[in-house]
Amino acid sequence: MELHESMLRVACFKLARNRLWQMRLIDAEEVECLADSFYEIAINHVELIGSKNRDPNLLVRAVRFLELIDGNSLTEDDPQWFQQSLSMLIELACPSIRHTDESCEFLEDLESGIVEARLERID
Repeated sequence: MELHESMLRVACFKLARNRLWQMRLIDAEEVECLADSFYEIAINHVELIGSKNRDPNLLVRAVRFLELIDGNSLTEDDPQWFQQSLSMLIELACPSIRHTDESCEFLEDLESGIVEARLERID
């Protein structure tokens, strides 16, 4: 299988454009309002996490993970990216569906990436 380089280039361009567009100063009230929105979104995942007998603090870890990997691409007035990103992380940590052979192939890719990330982490 070949990489669709043109699709990758378009995706990279869009991400770079969005990240650069976000670089501006905001006031404390805006930050607090957005943080409240994120909290309300995150807290809605507690029931699912509990139903899987998992530590609900994985929400804290997931939000910290998002801060590390995606903190510069925030849009102040639209927390939808956070909802989508957090939902995906929670689904990976607490699966709510049965996977197919095809989706398990990607789970194997994730496992490899996780091993690599742990080996190369910042101390």
